[in-house]
Amino acid sequence: MERIGVFLCSGCGIGEALDVAGLEKATREEKAAYCATHPWLCSPEGVASIRAVIADGTVNSVLLAACSPRVKTVEFAFDPRQVAVERVALREQAVWCQPAHHEDTQLVADDLLRMGFAKLAKMTLPV
Repeated sequence: MERIGVFLCSGCGIGEALDVAGLEKATREEKAAYCATHPWLCSPEGVASIRAVIADGTVNSVLLAACSPRVKTVEFAFDPRQVAVERVALREQAVWCQPAHHEDTQLVADDLLRMGFAKLAKMTLPV
């Protein structure tokens, strides 16, 4: 069974431009098994918190809502036999190209999260 864990980063201006608590609420609508916000998800502490939730079996799919999948590839490299991973670029696709705290900016972020959930739902989970 799919158990999606959502990890929201509030660093790099994301928390200053978006209602991160609103994004957490949206993850409940998508029935996420786990949701956490971290001020610097790519920090050693942030990555350790993700690894801990994966290791204890709470989740078998991870949705990282932070920066572009093209950066921090080493930090967010998880064993594909253990967990399916999808990354949502809140920073580049919402925060950096929309006005801060604008309704449309929040809607873009919400849509990005929904697309991440949809992609994970279509992925084949690790066996």
